[in-house]
Amino acid sequence: MHAGRPDWHPARMDTLNVATALKTVARVGAITAQDETPEARAEQVLEELSRLIPLDAAELCTFDPITGSSQMLASTGYTDDVLDHLHSDRFHELMISLSLPDTGRPVRMQDLPGDPYDNWAVSDVLLPAGFSEGLTMCLRTADGRFTGVLNLSTTSKAHPSDIARDAIAHLCSALGTLADTSQASRWLAMLLGSGSMAVGLDDAGVAVSLPGIASHPLLNQDGELLSVARRSSALGSWDSFMWPDEDDWFRVRVVPCRGDQPLSSVVSLDSVDIGPLSRRELEVLTLAADGLSNAEIGEALIIGSRTVATHVEHILDKLAVPNRAAAVAAALRASLVLGRVERYDGRR
Repeated sequence: MHAGRPDWHPARMDTLNVATALKTVARVGAITAQDETPEARAEQVLEELSRLIPLDAAELCTFDPITGSSQMLASTGYTDDVLDHLHSDRFHELMISLSLPDTGRPVRMQDLPGDPYDNWAVSDVLLPAGFSEGLTMCLRTADGRFTGVLNLSTTSKAHPSDIARDAIAHLCSALGTLADTSQASRWLAMLLGSGSMAVGLDDAGVAVSLPGIASHPLLNQDGELLSVARRSSALGSWDSFMWPDEDDWFRVRVVPCRGDQPLSSVVSLDSVDIGPLSRRELEVLTLAADGLSNAEIGEALIIGSRTVATHVEHILDKLAVPNRAAAVAAALRASLVLGRVERYDGRR
């Protein structure tokens, strides 16, 4: 036996019973569904869990899948030094080695494989801080996303008991939704809609994969579409335009992110039917929306001005509008403008 090392043994039964544990699970579940800030709900969760386990320290934090960083929601009892270790890359790698983000399974010191004293987090961090037992659970949403971590520590070797551990396991999904502070899936679902494909752009204009959202080859980091989208992103402005891909057409939206989102913008693609308009008519309409005359449009597209005039007439008929200004207004309302026009001189 090592000096200062607790004597781990199978969990002892304590005064906690299954009925009491289930009531705590129900109360915590209700807290996670309240219309309050994540921080306020997290504090209530830790207070409620103290009825389940005689806690000496606890924390509930988020994990951002985009930046790879964690952020505290609520904490009690841990020193800054212990928290620094629990939020370190090394601790994250330890959780991965134990498959905790994949399983969402709560693990106590006594549940660790092999000798718990051989685990650096136990021997170098928690034991010197006075904690003899504890529990770590990676939080997962119902759709399987890893969104945060719950850490609990006690000075008693008898806690958390088997009943308490199993009760906390039932809270993984509810706490996972609470820890999803960016509400990335909900926010993106409302923003993009079903079937959308998208990537994020960070402040440097680098494409970032979005959790749970499919991408598309057009959204390649070095592709022309993102080069166009970055101009709007850099200005922090909304934009919407059409983009072709072989025989398909897509509506592209560039949506700036506000507040504490770790992205500058989200660039999304939705398959769209351009209706009766041809590609050439879309090109003419796009350049007309930029204020070019027929002669300037013809020069940009390397066609005659009379040909441009014919295209404009067809556009008016197909959009059922009386004049060129009305056609431009209709195109802008429906986002029937192209992000780029081949052979165009780049004034858009």
